[in-house]
Amino acid sequence: MATQEQLFAETLNLYSEKGGKFTMDEVAARLFISKKTLYEMVHSKEELAVQVIEYYFNEVAVQQKAVHEDGSLSTLEKLRRLLCATPDLPIRKYHLQELRMSFPAAFKMLDSKLRFGWDQTISVIEQAKSEGVIRRDMDNQLFIKLYSAAIEEILQENEIRNDLDFRRQQEEIVEILLNGISIH
Repeated sequence: MATQEQLFAETLNLYSEKGGKFTMDEVAARLFISKKTLYEMVHSKEELAVQVIEYYFNEVAVQQKAVHEDGSLSTLEKLRRLLCATPDLPIRKYHLQELRMSFPAAFKMLDSKLRFGWDQTISVIEQAKSEGVIRRDMDNQLFIKLYSAAIEEILQENEIRNDLDFRRQQEEIVEILLNGISIH
């Protein structure tokens, strides 16, 4: 029997390849299970899309918790790692407009996670402010908007060919946000 991790990884692969036009038959075939077995795991394509988004962000939360609890990291390094926490799941062309149209509940969850799942990161931002590592007058909500908009922009681009491309761009976004563009 296929695991949820396999189900979600194959769904992300199919979505990357075909957008919302992938079929449940294709998901079942990739997992070497029957369509009936697939529907025992998930009741609809919309539910599958929601579960994939939820799973992805649960994995982000696990990574962020480990970073947050790592006492060996400086506050700035914690912040950098929190902002770059990305699960080892396929990240390529995400078809965000299509996600919004084809799977509105999944898009709503994705949008909510990008905009509101910031508690651990904000606590580290506040700690960095109190230590004088970053500007005390920085607007946290503006920082979140800038980061989220930049991530959404690279997810919408067609140039993301593999997970490494995404991670490199994500790291560059974080580097610019934390250190600016000037040479010190």
